[in-house]
Amino acid sequence: MVPHMLRNVASIIVIMALSLILVLSLNIVHQSFHEINMAVEFNNHASAVWVALEKGFFESEGLNIKTLETFTTGLELSAALDRGDIQVAWACLGPLLMAYSKGVPIKIVAMAHTHGYVLVVKPEIKSIYDLEGKTIACPGKGSPNYLLIRLVIEKYNLKNVKIVYMKPPLAMASLISGNIDGAALPEHYASLVISNGFKPLIRSQDIWRKWPGSFLAVREELLRKNPELVKKLIRVTVKATIFINGNMEEAAKIVASKLKIPYE
Repeated sequence: MVPHMLRNVASIIVIMALSLILVLSLNIVHQSFHEINMAVEFNNHASAVWVALEKGFFESEGLNIKTLETFTTGLELSAALDRGDIQVAWACLGPLLMAYSKGVPIKIVAMAHTHGYVLVVKPEIKSIYDLEGKTIACPGKGSPNYLLIRLVIEKYNLKNVKIVYMKPPLAMASLISGNIDGAALPEHYASLVISNGFKPLIRSQDIWRKWPGSFLAVREELLRKNPELVKKLIRVTVKATIFINGNMEEAAKIVASKLKIPYE
């Protein structure tokens, strides 16, 4: 009886010890993951993020994306940074600079891509000079798309171009319905409109050869308190970018799936 009881007690002790080891191991794993509140623009400028999420690059660096907010425009994302809702953002340069100019404590730590902005117009508009007297949409002042329109107006000395402000989805619908004559759009929205028969009149690289695209920005507090975490975010960005450049077709399928658009 006693030996049997001892064996049972010993078995219980072993089970308890193994359970304790498992719990401690889980705690260690949990503690090794850094939780992050992150935001991106809902377009293919955030391709590095979409690919990194799909391929597990964040997890491999010990990063746990607690929340991922998506915004239609960088201007909306900039406002969220201003409120302090998010710690990490992938966004276009213009809105980030606007946030910084308002005193939002952020630091740009990496660049994700260049270009990605297109002035798309009705098929009957044959040249840039045909924009005279036309109505062109963009997300708003401070956006790269607004800058594209202003640079086109300045370079070609246009005198009568009306600029209206619309979020990309509304600008697409307004262009297709004929309510506006053109729209300066980020990708993937530009390609969607072009696939509906509209014309890419001018691209950002036609105006500025190394037009800056999107950047990885973090709040200064995060950089100060946890520089290693920020280094990991940079590594994820680099890893995802290398993957995209080496696996274009797979990356395109991943991004199309995330954005819920046709791969073609």
